Amino acid sequence: MALLIAFFLLMVHQYVIGRQQMLEELRTEASIIGATSVAALVFNDAEAAQETMGALRFTPRITGGALYRAGGERLAAVGDFPFPVQLALSGGETLPKSLQLLDASSVSLWDDILREDVVIEGDKVGTLLLRISFLSLYWRMLEYALGVLGIATVALTLAYRLTRGLRQRMVLAEEQLELMAFYDLVTDLPNRRLFERELRLAVARSTRGPMGAALLFIDIDDFKKVNNTLGHAVGDQALRLIGQRLSSVLRSGDVVARLGGDEFGVILYGISDPEHAARVARLMVETLAEPLQTTPTPSHVGLSIGVLLLPCDDSDPTVLLQRADMAMYVAKTHGKNGFRFYSDAIDARVRSDLDIEASLRGALQHDGSGLWVAYQPQLCAQTRQLVGVEALVRWQRDDGQQMSPAEFVPVAEQTGLINELGDWVLSQVCRDLAILRTHGVEVPKVSINVSPHQLLHGCSLVERFCKTILSFGEPVSRFEFELIESALMDEDGAVVLEAFYQAGFSLSIDDFGTGYSSFGYLKRFRVSELKIDQSFVRDLPHDSESGAIVKAVIQMAHALSLKVVGEGVETPAQAEFLRIHGCDILQGYWLGRPISPMELLAYAKTLPEVE
Repeated sequence: MALLIAFFLLMVHQYVIGRQQMLEELRTEASIIGATSVAALVFNDAEAAQETMGALRFTPRITGGALYRAGGERLAAVGDFPFPVQLALSGGETLPKSLQLLDASSVSLWDDILREDVVIEGDKVGTLLLRISFLSLYWRMLEYALGVLGIATVALTLAYRLTRGLRQRMVLAEEQLELMAFYDLVTDLPNRRLFERELRLAVARSTRGPMGAALLFIDIDDFKKVNNTLGHAVGDQALRLIGQRLSSVLRSGDVVARLGGDEFGVILYGISDPEHAARVARLMVETLAEPLQTTPTPSHVGLSIGVLLLPCDDSDPTVLLQRADMAMYVAKTHGKNGFRFYSDAIDARVRSDLDIEASLRGALQHDGSGLWVAYQPQLCAQTRQLVGVEALVRWQRDDGQQMSPAEFVPVAEQTGLINELGDWVLSQVCRDLAILRTHGVEVPKVSINVSPHQLLHGCSLVERFCKTILSFGEPVSRFEFELIESALMDEDGAVVLEAFYQAGFSLSIDDFGTGYSSFGYLKRFRVSELKIDQSFVRDLPHDSESGAIVKAVIQMAHALSLKVVGEGVETPAQAEFLRIHGCDILQGYWLGRPISPMELLAYAKTLPEVE
């Protein structure tokens, strides 16, 4: 519309300018004709006048004309226009209608009458009337209009093509922006923003309908190991494969999304029973049990899943995801590669863990305020001499509450505080050894537990331990580090275990028999000691099966030149059974509870001295 209005105004402008210019040119031409006709008018020579007027035939814009004498009589005329024989001289006489518009201001569209007085030396000698046609003007206007339209058409065509390309690119850009806004670029799955929108719809649908729904919060176990060992490109490839496998166990109406990092979310519709959600969760765990075919090396990961049934007492997606996340956290603390349903008990536990984390972090920031190390004696099974102690961390909170290691150590492992806590324990052990030495007690060996989470720091863990021990002037041979069996199976842990051995530390496997290691691993990592789990010692000597297991472990350990520690000894009969069958070291409440350094000082003085 704007272009049409502009075109119309342009044509009107060109018409007005063209008409004005044409009339000026015709007036000049009329003046020339009038000057040429002076002689004919003065001498009343009609033949000469007719000859002069006949030249008008060669001017296309003039279609006729008439020459009148001063008295108004017509002297000559050309063309087929009916010019009057007598021209009116006074204003009182009426001209024919066709001669009433005789100047350039005429608004006739197709033709007009141009009047020009013939004057010589200031005296009027005649009048010239010319009938002019605007057809040539209109032809020029038409040519101009066609030219303008042609240029405009070409310009519009080019503009259309340009804008069409821009529109296509804009559409593509909008699609890409939508993908970036609502979809994960690595897995092509919906992202957290779109997932939260779907979660709102799921809550509304489950509230209105007879069937419920389930929200699954999924964390990939050991994904950090894939990224660290194989690189982020392989990590992205693993995420795509994980997304595909999760999608493969879902129905078409269910939703799976990547929430960020190594976390995924799933919405299951039509859940009438918790077992339905549990079945899907088990399928997800099973489908990730097979290695991911990443290149160049296959990847092994697991799943920890938190399940929240919908509808519940809240509809905020953020709250719902937080609750499912809590359930996932509990699943991870129970050994990973499994699932847990959200409940009020889980909520209370997670909140308690958060409180423990905050308090423990504050204690570590204030030089271990409230933390202390207890020492449980380890005695020779044959002589009952003190051969070592196991260092066990204890914590009394600011409110006086005694926290069990079973409560705060798992929290420290989950939050990463275990590294700082382990460093503090080692430093405190060194300080306590120095105090005991000043009182005349030299502890032969100290066993310190090392969490698998600490092994993730690699050889730097061993370097840090060596630096701490040497700074206190203690020999590394005095320290023994206890590991659980699963540490032997971990690929990353293998390098750290070798570093422990090369640094001069001895290694002990805690709770042996409850895991899945083999004696081949014990030989490979040059372990020096086994600790028989107390679950096998508890029923000795009456349980024949436990007795057979204990005897077999002792015999195979001695065949590999390993010492055996029986822990959890609570009765004389248990101690005697272990002694008879060759157990080297005893540890348990019957022999001595975990005690403070000062109590250990008094305890050591009641025992036979080590030769």
